[in-house]
Amino acid sequence: MLPAIVILLATWLLLWLAQGIPVLCALANPCPAPDVRVAPALLFGALMIVPTAALVLTARGGERAWEWLRSLSYIVLAGLAVVGLLAALFSGGFTVPFIF
Repeated sequence: MLPAIVILLATWLLLWLAQGIPVLCALANPCPAPDVRVAPALLFGALMIVPTAALVLTARGGERAWEWLRSLSYIVLAGLAVVGLLAALFSGGFTVPFIF
């Protein structure tokens, strides 16, 4: 149960921090709105609650019948975390200041 909550909270923190990364303006297209990353962050942040809730609800039961649900929930949770972070970062153009 604890790893699922850590994954959820860490992803929410990263989604929140991604809001401060500047957006990239293409020369041919107008600049996107400053809040372009909010919708993917809210969508994937909310979707991550479902597998986390499934993991929390089945954490107490030691039955083997729920193992498939736990495995599937971890896979879905990790997938939503990765895809959500990528969607939030790439929605407005991905820019990271590389300092060498």
